[in-house]
Amino acid sequence: MQNDNYQNVIGFEGERPTFHDAELVGIDHQPANRELLLRFQRVDGTTGTFRFMGITSLRVVDFAEQNVVSRLLISPSYRFSATEVEQWLQWVDSREDSQATVDQTQIDQRMADFAAGRKALFVLEPSCGAEVAVVCDSIWLSLAPGV
Repeated sequence: MQNDNYQNVIGFEGERPTFHDAELVGIDHQPANRELLLRFQRVDGTTGTFRFMGITSLRVVDFAEQNVVSRLLISPSYRFSATEVEQWLQWVDSREDSQATVDQTQIDQRMADFAAGRKALFVLEPSCGAEVAVVCDSIWLSLAPGV
């Protein structure tokens, strides 16, 4: 897939479009390519699609009939604290029946990676429905008029 209609979210120039109260309406996971597409219907009627490439960790829970965004946290523009990085790294690699462990070396490495733009952390905090966390190499965003 080409990135012609996408803008790199890491190092995003200008004001980032808002996704508050947007609804997550589509998920396309391509594990063989380590890619994920999340499609949102924004309040202004436009569709925003995030493309994640080089995924190293991914978790989506509670995808339901309605999946409304409270806020999106995207490194490096959102500066995650060490405590938040530990929390999200642990959560993204855990499952309902098992808790992942994260050591200080992993936290320090990921914080350095996020700050330098070598890796990105994306967190969807929901108002209702799906909660999502992704650790990946790059994040791209495409905005299109509503259909």
